[in-house]
Amino acid sequence: CQGYTFALGFNKIKTQCYLFQMLGEMKPCQNCESGINAEFRDKMSCDSQPEDILATKATMSAQECSNSCMETLGCTAFTWFSEQSTFPRFCFLYSKCDGERSCCTDSVYYDSYHGPCNTCISGRVNCIAAPQCFNYSVMDETTRNINFKAVHGEGDIDIHYCDGLGLKTQSPSWHGPGYYRMMPPAGVVMPEFSVDYNSCGTHSPMRIVGSHPQEKFVETEATFCAKYFEEDCHHTLKGTVTLCDGYYVYYLPDVTNCHQRFCAAMKPNYPEEDSADLL
Repeated sequence: CQGYTFALGFNKIKTQCYLFQMLGEMKPCQNCESGINAEFRDKMSCDSQPEDILATKATMSAQECSNSCMETLGCTAFTWFSEQSTFPRFCFLYSKCDGERSCCTDSVYYDSYHGPCNTCISGRVNCIAAPQCFNYSVMDETTRNINFKAVHGEGDIDIHYCDGLGLKTQSPSWHGPGYYRMMPPAGVVMPEFSVDYNSCGTHSPMRIVGSHPQEKFVETEATFCAKYFEEDCHHTLKGTVTLCDGYYVYYLPDVTNCHQRFCAAMKPNYPEEDSADLL
């Protein structure tokens, strides 16, 4: 078994379990939970650099070590050492694993007379894609584009949405903290440049600080910055950004003040060429 999908019934009760011998493309589904089984290799350890180690922890089994890797942001591989090794019942979590090597020579009980050892188990968490790439909410309002001004036209329409639950002018697409994908006509990406005050259908527009990540399916910490009058970064919020298959997904928190709103653009760093259709 390489992976599974639980079909969820009333109150998220798991009513049906599907086991897959082979994994292909992941697709979004409603009322379901999916996962993968890590690939285990006996007597092999991850051959990596010290900077590739994300964490070490004591675990009772290779399966527990594998579960820790799946739950750790950025973990792609692991090695678990048995009680006969130099690191008894210890789990190493790695951000990457360039290769594998035999762990038998690390064993305090191994020599040529006793034959093959069984002191470690390694594995890779071969997720097809980050789950958030298929389970997100969509932000597609025209008012969210960088070219839409909070005070529109002759100034007789004052639009100032907020991305916060329970706020008086809560954005139509805001459903609370979670994963979001930006789509037209709003745009397809969060701008990396300073956005004018009173843009994006709000008074204090928010952008991402720095550049977007280029490594696919890796969730990266991100900082979002709010413009306030002439102050480019009056307030910041923390979240994440993931490059999926040709698009970005953001984990966005509730804003702390109204009126603040996350902006969308057609390109991350070319404001003069942004071309979303505005109504």
